[in-house]
Amino acid sequence: MHVLEVHRDSGALHRRPLKGRSLEIGRAGSCDIALEDAGLAERHWLVLERGGTVVVHDVSGAARSRDNAHVLGLDDPFPLGRDHVLVRRAVCTSPHRRGLDTGTRSLGISERRRLSILLHSGGDARLVAVRERPLHVGRGHDNDLRVQDDAASLRHCRIEPSGASVLLRDLDSRNGTYLNGAKVSVAELRDGDVLRVGRSELRLVGHVAAHAERGGSSEMVAACPRMLGVMSEARRYAALPWPVLIRGESGSGKEGIARLLHTAGPRHGEPWVALNAGGISQDLVESELFGHERGAFTGASGARRGVFEQADGGTLFLDEIGELPASSQTRLLRVLETGEVRRIGAESGRSVDVRIVCATHRDLRALVARGSFREDLYYRLVRLAVEVPPLRERPQDIELLSQHFLALDAEVVGLKVLSEQALERLLAHGWPGNVRELRNVLSAAAAQTTARRLEWEDIEGALRRVGAGGRIPVAHLRRVLDRHGGNLAAAARSLSMPRTTLRDRLKEVDREDLLEGEEASG
Repeated sequence: MHVLEVHRDSGALHRRPLKGRSLEIGRAGSCDIALEDAGLAERHWLVLERGGTVVVHDVSGAARSRDNAHVLGLDDPFPLGRDHVLVRRAVCTSPHRRGLDTGTRSLGISERRRLSILLHSGGDARLVAVRERPLHVGRGHDNDLRVQDDAASLRHCRIEPSGASVLLRDLDSRNGTYLNGAKVSVAELRDGDVLRVGRSELRLVGHVAAHAERGGSSEMVAACPRMLGVMSEARRYAALPWPVLIRGESGSGKEGIARLLHTAGPRHGEPWVALNAGGISQDLVESELFGHERGAFTGASGARRGVFEQADGGTLFLDEIGELPASSQTRLLRVLETGEVRRIGAESGRSVDVRIVCATHRDLRALVARGSFREDLYYRLVRLAVEVPPLRERPQDIELLSQHFLALDAEVVGLKVLSEQALERLLAHGWPGNVRELRNVLSAAAAQTTARRLEWEDIEGALRRVGAGGRIPVAHLRRVLDRHGGNLAAAARSLSMPRTTLRDRLKEVDREDLLEGEEASG
């Protein structure tokens, strides 16, 4: 165990064990060790443990360099200010005291290295990984994570990775730092914790994966900051009772976000019911939505509950809401207004308590303008809105999603892994079918080979069979060529493509660019 001693005039004033926790030294009264020393800033030094070493960081703000860390040698005095020095001592602990828990919320070191701080504001999302040095958060330009928020202080708080812990420390901010809704001075952090700095919300997220529902193919997996921001937004909306409209291309993950709105909210133990409004015939839509009584129409041999009654107390997810017929839109609006649903053929209604989540790949505002979707229903459904980006706009997710899908298929076809060239081919594809297309391509590729490793040819063949196929985009060819310093042969090997094919593709595009330029100038 490490013990730190602060000396003045050859005498020890303070003696503190680190115990896997960071230690702040300065003149401010809220520091772990507060010293009266004219050579010290209010908050000057931060002492962190890294494995078997102790590192001292200058956090005074005066040192603009990122390389402001000093390794504290054993029994080697380190000057803190004008009058004080810091000395590290080694103390042997009794065998029965080894391995004591330093806190019920402590993280394993491998877990801490996967954590990142996510700042999501509107459509913008930024992800800053928790590394080995402290991270400053605030409104000032010199922060590691700057929040453009007038309610935040210039230096508002600090994230301190130390040993097996990650600490949040408020830096005497004017409005306070909040962790999961509670105001804190110093607190340990874990994956999923929500920080509030001024009016800005930050979330500690696992860098490798984030989930909406544990297990199964519906699990949400993301590494892209934009997608993590969407998931963070959905978690925030999950606690609210209002309808949510999820917009995004087919196959982009809208149902996964809808499930997150259910599982992360107060209705998570209640029914989850999903209905694709575009997947049933118009004759049966109202029966599916509202139910029917026995004899209500030909073939109604018994009474049946609609999805509203099935979802009572829980969440009803209506996918492709833009396909709903006009007559059903009118009845849906009435249910939303009154909280009552009347089965077809019934004389009276039944009260239901349902949280409505809808999704569409269509532009509902354009449908409203054309008169094919009711404007009053639109504004009922769009009280909260979430935009799910297409897969082509979040390439960081492709490798992680691929690993996830291959693991799900492992029981059927055995565990498969991607070669570097196979991943290159996946990254080069445009994914018009989004995540659903990626899942199908990987399943097809895994089923067509007995080898453990999927190669470029396996992915290419699967794209031709079940995906959109097509040639590799030229922009990707040029990126690979640049990565190999213009070496055509090396780039072709990386793409598992004949060198002559790569050369001809690039020449062909260069000729097209030249002709377009001549036409424009002529």
